[in-house]
Amino acid sequence: MDSVRVEQLEREGLVEVTWLPFELHPEVPPEGIPRERYFGSARAAQMRAHLQAMAAEVGLQMESRDVLINSRAALATAEFARERGAYAEMHRALFEAHWHLTGRLEEVEDLKRIAAKCGLDPDELGEALADGRYEPLLDRRRAEAEEIGINAIPAHIFGGRYLVVGAHPYELFHQVVEKLRTA
Repeated sequence: MDSVRVEQLEREGLVEVTWLPFELHPEVPPEGIPRERYFGSARAAQMRAHLQAMAAEVGLQMESRDVLINSRAALATAEFARERGAYAEMHRALFEAHWHLTGRLEEVEDLKRIAAKCGLDPDELGEALADGRYEPLLDRRRAEAEEIGINAIPAHIFGGRYLVVGAHPYELFHQVVEKLRTA
C-alpha cells in the first residue's frame, strides 16, 4: 500500500523512487510455511484483516495465500529484470502475482512465466536463479538495510536522511518531502 503512496509522490514530481530488495523472512524455507504456524492463528487472522483494510484505503484488493513465502527468488528475479531495464514492469507483475493469487513467487517456473510476460528470457532467468547470481547482492542489501535500522517493510528512505518504517498515510510522506525541501 505504501508503494501506491510513494508512487503518487513520484507522479507529482516530488521524489524519485529506487526500489531496493529486502528479504523480510530469510529464515523461512524455500517452499514457505503456513502463516498460522509461523505467527499463530490469532495473529495471522489479525494481520490478514489489517492488510485487506489498508489495501482498501488505497483502492486495492489484495488476497494472499495462507503461506508465508521465502521471497529470495522473487527478489533475485526483480534484480534480473533491473539489469535489463524492466524493473518497474517486473515489480508490478510480481506484486500482482502474489497479491492476486496468480503466481507462487517461491516457484521458479512461476517466476519464469512472469518474466516471459515482461518480455524477458525465462530460460536466462532460470539460469541466473540456479547459479545464485544475485545472492551476494541480496545479502549485501539486507546487511546495508539492517545497518541503518531497517528490520521491517515497508521502509522508505527520503533524501538519505529520513527513514519511515511501516505503513503510513500519504500525508506523512508528503510532510517528510516538504521537510526535506525546506531544510
